[in-house]
Amino acid sequence: MGPMNIGCDGRALVGPRTGVGIWTEQIMGGLAESGINRVFLAASKAVSRESVGEPNNLCVVPPPRWPTLGPVWLNTSVPRLARELQLDIWIGSLAILPWSSSIPTVAMVHDLTPRTHPQLHTVANRTVFRLFLKRSLKTANRVVAGSDATRDEILSAFPWAQSKLVRIGYGVDEWYSPAPTGDDGVGTRERFAGGRPYVLHLGTIEPRKGIIDLVQAWERLNEGRAEGPDLVIAGKTGWHTEPILDRIKASPLAPRIHLAGYVSRDDARDLLRHAAVFALASEAEGFGLPLAEAVSCGTPAVASDIPVLEEAGGDAAIYCPVNDPDALAAGLVEVLDPDVATRLRERARKRAPELRWGPVVQAWAELLEHVLESRGA
Repeated sequence: MGPMNIGCDGRALVGPRTGVGIWTEQIMGGLAESGINRVFLAASKAVSRESVGEPNNLCVVPPPRWPTLGPVWLNTSVPRLARELQLDIWIGSLAILPWSSSIPTVAMVHDLTPRTHPQLHTVANRTVFRLFLKRSLKTANRVVAGSDATRDEILSAFPWAQSKLVRIGYGVDEWYSPAPTGDDGVGTRERFAGGRPYVLHLGTIEPRKGIIDLVQAWERLNEGRAEGPDLVIAGKTGWHTEPILDRIKASPLAPRIHLAGYVSRDDARDLLRHAAVFALASEAEGFGLPLAEAVSCGTPAVASDIPVLEEAGGDAAIYCPVNDPDALAAGLVEVLDPDVATRLRERARKRAPELRWGPVVQAWAELLEHVLESRGA
């Protein structure tokens, strides 16, 4: 198979990075670093070239001159770009594809939460999914599910997609690793938690993340504990955050809850490395990348018992029922036990090598080659 010109929807790279943006950076950067393929990232708004690394074969396409709604851009600009750039294949990183395409397309489905948990998404997200997802899956040459849980949800909702459905997971940059000898975390605790041990949430502040449940569980953890850990909540502000922030302000322990905001990659690693516990109480996730990053850093973790998080954390985390602050508090207590924490760190050390991007990028390269070979057959 010869070199490919690969186009990809780069809208997840507009603004601060979250899970889909990280996936886009890693997969597209990895495909470009092979030196064989040329990868073009296109979006309806400007993407910073510096934010996507330095592979020579990775190109950021200038955005439209005038502001354009995403669905309009996808169905007007992308077909034109496919012709002008002589693209061989287009990857819909947000699951949504142009209504028609002269080249093969692959839809990457991270989750179906706008469909399965509509109350956890904005009206705009729900509307786009309702209008475009089914047609995108029908027109795609291949549909990729990022987890077993997402694959099962796709098959339940769209059983006719089975013949084109492939499961390719996620990875973690090996840069996420345990703290080196001599780094005791004092500086991190002073910067983010007033010098105290802390429980960490890392991720966008929005309803589906279960942050109010985590605050309640953390409060119960600290009942009767003079030296309990603080709570650090790091992540950009999402939507419908007012009730979450109001609950934090109303906490009787509010001075010990630290809102770090969106943190840099370096600070995220420091926070993960030195947390007493990493906690992810989400109701729904596509993969739960921060949990996998915590495992790679050797951090004891507690998470919701939804299948996708159990898939991400494996046996290196403790799992608790969703929407159950009492159970989550019990999980936090369990993970704070030194013997349990040591056991989870050892499991994390063994699991970390399984959570790397290299095999994921290779699986994508093989899939794209197969799609083009099938097209030419």
